Amino acid sequence: MTHSHSNPLVQPYSLTVIVMEEALSIRGLAIASTLAFLLFVWNRRSRGPRRNLPLPPGPKKLPLLGNSLDMPSSFQWITFSKWAERFDSDVLHLEVAGADYIVLNSYEAITDLLDKRSGIYSSRPHVTMLQDLIGWDRDLLLLPYGEDLKAHRKLFQQEFHPNNSDLHRPHERKALVIFLNNLLEAPEEWLAHIKHMTGTIILAVAYGIDVQPKNDPNIAAAEKMIAVLNTAGIPGAFLVDVFPILKYVPHWFPGASFQRKARKWNGILAATITPPFMKVKKAMANGTAEDCFSLRCLQNAKTPDPRPDHLSKEEEIIKETVGTMYEGGADTGITALRTFLLAMICFPHAQREAQEEMDRVVGKQRLPAYENLDSKSLPYLRAVIFECLRWQPIVPLAFPHRLDADDTYKGFYIPKGSVIMPNVWAVFRDEKNYGPDVDTFEPKRWLLKDDEGWKINPDMRDPTTIAFGFGRRVCPGKHMGLSSFCINAASLLHSFNITPPTDEFGTPIMPKIEYISAVLNQPAPFQCSIKPRSESHVALIQKALLDLGIES
Repeated sequence: MTHSHSNPLVQPYSLTVIVMEEALSIRGLAIASTLAFLLFVWNRRSRGPRRNLPLPPGPKKLPLLGNSLDMPSSFQWITFSKWAERFDSDVLHLEVAGADYIVLNSYEAITDLLDKRSGIYSSRPHVTMLQDLIGWDRDLLLLPYGEDLKAHRKLFQQEFHPNNSDLHRPHERKALVIFLNNLLEAPEEWLAHIKHMTGTIILAVAYGIDVQPKNDPNIAAAEKMIAVLNTAGIPGAFLVDVFPILKYVPHWFPGASFQRKARKWNGILAATITPPFMKVKKAMANGTAEDCFSLRCLQNAKTPDPRPDHLSKEEEIIKETVGTMYEGGADTGITALRTFLLAMICFPHAQREAQEEMDRVVGKQRLPAYENLDSKSLPYLRAVIFECLRWQPIVPLAFPHRLDADDTYKGFYIPKGSVIMPNVWAVFRDEKNYGPDVDTFEPKRWLLKDDEGWKINPDMRDPTTIAFGFGRRVCPGKHMGLSSFCINAASLLHSFNITPPTDEFGTPIMPKIEYISAVLNQPAPFQCSIKPRSESHVALIQKALLDLGIES
């Protein structure tokens, strides 16, 4: 497997690169070095008692710099996995500018701390650039553990409980059928169709918005917002994240490009999530609102502001919660489907077996239904989904947690305030659980075969318990996201053949298995050919479109 260099839009978690890119001139660097020394001393003095226990192992630390020069500039999860082997420990310690970073490289360590001790492992590290300078301080992903977080999550959990799936599936189904028809008409634009489908579902579920067929402004606004989050969303993406005092440096100061970026990006979040929400509130007052997440929450609000153009504190929380759907659903859904398509091209045996199962269970007289998606009806399809989540996890280094109290684990001391980084990649590359060929896409690793055929191996750990976060920070939209991914993959396999493009001589042009180092584990751009399997499959898609009252 090969990997590309990092995407310039999405900065990797690298303090070495950050210092090079965000240097504040010689004078600024001198100030930063002094701050680093003071922070280092303060951090050491402010730590609680170690109880005579050592810190977890890790690379050797340099005076003042600690491990700043060791921090990898890209594909951090791969380096951390190698360090776990090198130091023979699934728990690692790094020190950067006096701050403690704990990397968890096994399912056992992650669940022991983030799940079983979630009471002290559920907060988030503060991201100065994103929260203080860009105005993302009320984002659900970044909120520290407390009452505000509980209020946001309660709304999400009520809406996206598995029992409420019928509320969202009509939106998913409509967007899916349009997506399939778009593939018939313009298969070469498959990536644009995927982006349109995922945006359509989220906007419909969140705000009841019926998006435009092309160039919808709401989808464009969401993409701009997500680009900002992906750029500044990881602690340390800018030097000001390491030295928060730099947020007081004026924008005109030499080297203070982060301030100029912050001024440019500030307001993008509000400009994206406020207009559609206010539109729902005004439509509710007029009795014309479409059923959606925003409307149901507003109808249940205990302390609404009676003015249609104003929001109470409770309604602000609702607006913020609904806005989080953009972040949690759009890019992750796109990334999952791109990985699925890449796997189907590069490992055609998996596609063939999945299609044989689809033909046997679903047949050729109808499109797949949600009722077909359970592991008993379509075990091989479920194994394909599981393998996509494992082979190239969407978020290989889960968003960090923050420890709220001194702790000990496996004979090691873990200081209060440590940034906890769960290495999902390492968990999914554990050869003890997944076999020696962990870099290969092989759905059968999840299956057992008996007289009745394939079935999911009950001894294999469900990857959805790893891929969607941990403890009290598990993705609240997990069930909707997984359900949508399953029905989309099933429909693609049922109706289309997914193959590499060919050159002028008809020779297949195989894409490289190449990924970009970013917040999300995104495949590098690749081409593929998506063609209907037969005319009867074309007719099924066109009929489904007509059943929705839409002419192709």
